Amino acid sequence: MEWFTREAILVLILGSVFAFSLTYTFEYFIKQTDKLQLQKNTKRYLRLPIFYRFAGFFLILLVPIVLLGDTYFNFQKNGIFSFPDPILCSVSFFLFLVGTLLILYCKNYKIILEQDSILSRGVFRKHKRILWRDIKSVQFEKSAFFLSDNKEKIEVVTLLSGFELFLSTLEESVSSDLYEEAFQNYKQFLRKS
Repeated sequence: MEWFTREAILVLILGSVFAFSLTYTFEYFIKQTDKLQLQKNTKRYLRLPIFYRFAGFFLILLVPIVLLGDTYFNFQKNGIFSFPDPILCSVSFFLFLVGTLLILYCKNYKIILEQDSILSRGVFRKHKRILWRDIKSVQFEKSAFFLSDNKEKIEVVTLLSGFELFLSTLEESVSSDLYEEAFQNYKQFLRKS
């Protein structure tokens, strides 16, 4: 019963409170993203939920916590200040990189549904536009729809807030023979996941 100390109980309680508050905060932001669907004139914006941006910030904030924590525990253990372990530094760099990419992806990637076209703004600000009437193929592969007019190809991932809006707009704007097979593949994907 050595681990059953007052400090251990306090750490368990505080950790549980932190985990629950973090979970409900992320859930709240995911729901808010759906409510904040921007609708200006005839444009509808589909974006990744805010949760992913916060997850990116969280990963970036973990870097100093991990590095300073390792330094502190080494100091407590040896009584000597030393730099963090090189493996821990590389893990921290990886966390920083993943967090930065998540933030960039959330900030820049969006699908804009217009009355006559669909526009994709990529992670590195690359724009692609396809008119609904010019779409030649609709495919569903690996949790994303791919729309093509034989010149451009737009990927619409299922994680986007308002994805159901994309599906209904696709049904209204494109002939059914183009999207039937993609919808069947999407339904099979939903059953598997």
